[in-house]
Amino acid sequence: MMRRLVRAAIQNATVTRSEGLTLKIDPVLLRAANILPLEEVEIVHHATAQRFVTFAEEGAAGEVSVPRVRVGDVISVLSWGTMHDGQTLAHKARLVTLDASNTVIALMECGGTAAAF
Repeated sequence: MMRRLVRAAIQNATVTRSEGLTLKIDPVLLRAANILPLEEVEIVHHATAQRFVTFAEEGAAGEVSVPRVRVGDVISVLSWGTMHDGQTLAHKARLVTLDASNTVIALMECGGTAAAF
């Protein structure tokens, strides 16, 4: 069986621009989350719970540019991965948490715990 799991998340990103068709984001944040340019990502708008899919591109330093979202709004960026059941036991998602100025305040991996029955 194949399962779709969160592979990486950038949490609490503050939108600095609202233009274009894709997510343009600081390359340092992409590297911290291990998200590649042109990788499909899901955007989650914190205030409205709106979700939409786009792809990531490298932007300028400090930039988080998202279409259809107002400047100053807070979003999360999710990257998904598809794995076989055997791969899921060791899977760890990378979580990058940002402050209001889009500076990394926490970088951690979570998951990888197998449930015992």
